[in-house]
Amino acid sequence: MSRKRKVADAFALAAATYDQAAEAQIRAARHLADLVAALPLAAAPDVVEVGCGTGLLTRLLKPAIGGNWLLTDLSPAMVAAAAAAIPDADHRVMDGEHPDLAPHSADLIVSNLAAQWFLDLPQAVERLAACLRPGGVLAFSTLAYGSLREWQAAHARLGLEDGVGPFPSLDALHVMLPDCRLTSQVFTVNHADGAAFLAALRAIGATVAAEGHRPLSPGSLRKVIKAMGAPAEVSYHVVHAVLSRE
Repeated sequence: MSRKRKVADAFALAAATYDQAAEAQIRAARHLADLVAALPLAAAPDVVEVGCGTGLLTRLLKPAIGGNWLLTDLSPAMVAAAAAAIPDADHRVMDGEHPDLAPHSADLIVSNLAAQWFLDLPQAVERLAACLRPGGVLAFSTLAYGSLREWQAAHARLGLEDGVGPFPSLDALHVMLPDCRLTSQVFTVNHADGAAFLAALRAIGATVAAEGHRPLSPGSLRKVIKAMGAPAEVSYHVVHAVLSRE
């Protein structure tokens, strides 16, 4: 099974529980929505959300900027959840890394914490930018180095591989995305303990490990959970990127 299919299947299983566990995603979406709403956008823009999930970002941004919306996701179950939550939009199953969109058809393309799942972020950004009209904007967020570092540290103390990322540093993203304006958002999310953190990951569908990672044995996983401590604080470094098409 391809990695993309694994990711789509994992998120499909989480469609009913996503919103209740998506604290980090909600905080990133609020930041991105505020950033986009402050931009000079076309009146009544044609907007595409990539990796819409249950529609968190659209629900925050659509009332602020209006327009005609197309919500897309790799997971059919997530598209169905978004359609139920936001019926006054169009919806489509689509791989955001290979957008099924006409060239120069969108005024705004947005995406919240989906880009870290892309296999080739620079190529994906280039393809998405090609779908923008002149004056259009691509705005997205992704996870960067430092995210989930407490989970990684708990593994490292035990000599175990963590299966996270790898997430690029801010400097690396500047090199990868030279046409984008990048800003950082750093915050922590508190969980009762390591088990609660793992449960939250499962509830949002973020369960596909890095390519080649071998799952831990149940005993090793219990040791990592204990090493996380209680309460368990988990860090996120979110990078928000904005590209404007001339």
